[in-house]
Amino acid sequence: MALARTLFLCVINAILAVCGSAVNILVTVVILEHRELQKGLNLLIVSLTFANLINCLIAQPFYVFYLSKATVSSKRLILTFELIAFVGLHAVLCTLITMTYHRMRALSQPFHYLLQLSRRKMVIWIVSTWITAVMIGVVVVPSMPGEAWEAYVHTAMMIFLMLTYVKILCVCRRKRKQIAEQAGSVNYQQQVATIQQESAATLTSAILVGTTLLCFLPDVLLDIVNPKEAQNERRIGTYTLLFSCSTISPCIVLWRSQQLKRAILDKINLSR
Repeated sequence: MALARTLFLCVINAILAVCGSAVNILVTVVILEHRELQKGLNLLIVSLTFANLINCLIAQPFYVFYLSKATVSSKRLILTFELIAFVGLHAVLCTLITMTYHRMRALSQPFHYLLQLSRRKMVIWIVSTWITAVMIGVVVVPSMPGEAWEAYVHTAMMIFLMLTYVKILCVCRRKRKQIAEQAGSVNYQQQVATIQQESAATLTSAILVGTTLLCFLPDVLLDIVNPKEAQNERRIGTYTLLFSCSTISPCIVLWRSQQLKRAILDKINLSR
């Protein structure tokens, strides 16, 4: 690998790792400190930030070390890095799939579903998501390296996310139309406020999924076109794009959540 390219990748990944770690830790701490922020599907945001932290705090420093010592890196070091990266990246993708499923259910039943979804049930969903991610990252993917089926599984996951958000858009339009037909009813204003809140949360989830898919797309295409060389290509650059989603996603959460921004500002003011 050319020295200039190696240096560039090391610097970029170091910056992404530091910034991503800081923002993900901030989002996690603020949500865990404020119980009112743990309502609804926000616990899935915490699950996502934990997955991001695996990438930013552990996998990316490993990757920077690998890049700087590429010619002398041991097979054990490379295997350890790739196992951590596989788990972290698949945890991100699996968490977004779980988030998408619950967002669709919440929008389909905006006045009932989130009330029925207890904290205990959400924890069970999160644990199941992580078990799935670990199984995929540790057992399934490394067992058959360089096989084209891996690309098709990832493609299927991405298509599922995209089709689900198309369905969510249709559900959102239908719900708005149904509520508009009830103008003048006793709970009309409450229904309007609820559907607006759910629509805003759905848009946030859609932006998270969209940016993540853009980061994953080149890698999936590489797996399809040349599965035998895909892992080598990841090592010399594609991992940078994959890991970047873990820095971008908490920034999107901060940008979209007014409640989270207020909590952070309150925390900063109290520390002064």
